[in-house]
Amino acid sequence: MIADWKTDPGFPVGGKARALGVLTRAGFSVPPWVVVLPTARDAAPLALIAALGPFLKMHSGPFAVRSSAADEDGSAHSFAGQLESFLNVEPAGLLDAIRKVWESGFSERIVQYRQQAGLSIPPPVPAVIIQVMVPAETAGVAFSADPVSGRRGLAVVAAVRGLGESLVSGESTGDSYQVDRSGNIVQRNLGGQAGLTDHAIKDIASLARSAAHVFGQPQDIEWAIADTELHILQSRPITSLASLPDPDGAWQLWDNSNIAESYSGITTPLTFSFAREIYEEVYRQFVKILNVPAHRIEANRDVFGRMLGLIQGRVYYNLLSWYRVLAMLPGFAVNQKFMEQMMGVKEGLPDEALPIVVGETRSPRLRDYLEIAGTVTALVANHLMLHKKIAAFYKRLDDALTLGDIALEDMRPDELAASYRNLQKQLLTRWDAPLINDFFAMIYFGVSRKLVDAWCADPDGTLQNDLIVCQGGMISAEPAKRILHMASMARANPALLSALEADSLPPSLAAEFPEFFKTFQEYLEKFGDRCLEELKLESATLHDDPQMVLHSIARLARQPAQAGFDAGKASADA
Repeated sequence: MIADWKTDPGFPVGGKARALGVLTRAGFSVPPWVVVLPTARDAAPLALIAALGPFLKMHSGPFAVRSSAADEDGSAHSFAGQLESFLNVEPAGLLDAIRKVWESGFSERIVQYRQQAGLSIPPPVPAVIIQVMVPAETAGVAFSADPVSGRRGLAVVAAVRGLGESLVSGESTGDSYQVDRSGNIVQRNLGGQAGLTDHAIKDIASLARSAAHVFGQPQDIEWAIADTELHILQSRPITSLASLPDPDGAWQLWDNSNIAESYSGITTPLTFSFAREIYEEVYRQFVKILNVPAHRIEANRDVFGRMLGLIQGRVYYNLLSWYRVLAMLPGFAVNQKFMEQMMGVKEGLPDEALPIVVGETRSPRLRDYLEIAGTVTALVANHLMLHKKIAAFYKRLDDALTLGDIALEDMRPDELAASYRNLQKQLLTRWDAPLINDFFAMIYFGVSRKLVDAWCADPDGTLQNDLIVCQGGMISAEPAKRILHMASMARANPALLSALEADSLPPSLAAEFPEFFKTFQEYLEKFGDRCLEELKLESATLHDDPQMVLHSIARLARQPAQAGFDAGKASADA
């Protein structure tokens, strides 16, 4: 019926009482208190008085009588001001105050609040806190972080003379102060002349921060000073901070518009760690290839390791890092827009973030012009040599993928590690051709977009896309052509079509349908690693499970042949 702060935390005492228990056990100066459990509502008044007897023998009052409902003062819902509280209650008035608190837990406004918050109806019976009143000379509230601006580094202290109830209820504005993490009072608003000393203000801010450390999240506390002793009366989470970023924190700009195609859904830490390492290495190479000075690369060394981020299991671009890499090259103002188009970013870089990317504006020096000239020269040279670089890259790729006489599944762990390091050496640290090609593709795509829009009024890019698609020669279209060709082969052979629709690969496929099997094996040899979520290391490839593509071929074969599709030509093109 009655519980104190030593009681099992599992009792249904509500968030407010549970917080008082945490504070008391942690050694904070909390005025003596007990909790009337919800089950006491069904008890006889005399039984309740008897249960309160030991507490009343030790403390003569007056008391504060407050609610502690099950969902009150939680991290999601505060119920601020929704239930009744009574101050300066004498022992003779305790039963009446307790009854009124219970009744307030079922008021119309409580029911509406719970309905809007999606909480259960009818409301549970609230527990009731009985706490010894502090004869406060000064009292108020304090926040371990600024609940308005979201600044976690600022504690806010509000104070009035006497009891803090007028401040909590909004009847008085009192005095308010802002205290930074170093203990400096950075702002004062004196409205009620509470008369706090600077030492007391800093102690109250420290008290709020200490409560936040205990609970592991920013706290809103009520405090009181009596005979120069500082007491904490309540503590609850600051629920408004959940949706407020810290404006003092470093700017972060995340976007997955484009990369979600490569790493869709949830991505494992294994795949993310590999992807992050690759992005760091190849973009560091990129700026070296374009003759960005070593001192500038070193000054931005942290940028390359933060090209990607993993947020709740999903991969995002850290856009500020991408902008910073681009800012190392000439023409940032133009290339910025081209990069945003390439990455599918709908909202450009905010103006307030520009200084973070390009640094402080200053007059160019001779060295700056020389560096720009070196980068421009490298751009032109790489553009002229691109075809040779692509040929050399494909040669390295073919060499790297030639594993020798030992299959991967037969290798020892040290041999697998050596094979991986060899791939790293031949490919990942020499990714020049794809990088240069992608950079110029970005520039030319952006330029063509601007020109087509200017000359042909093509704001949505439809005409530009049609012009690019009509160029042909896209290797990414080859798998689709091959699948369509195999579907035409199956369409002409009902027995083959039935075999492709089986739940597992028929063992007789090679013997019964040698032409199809040969075509399918050629597809697997070239495109067996192209599958859903193919960039994820945890994904099964078509080599592991070819059934998915076989079923896709069968579904296409069940459909009428596409008008104008020449299977023979598609096969020849492939």
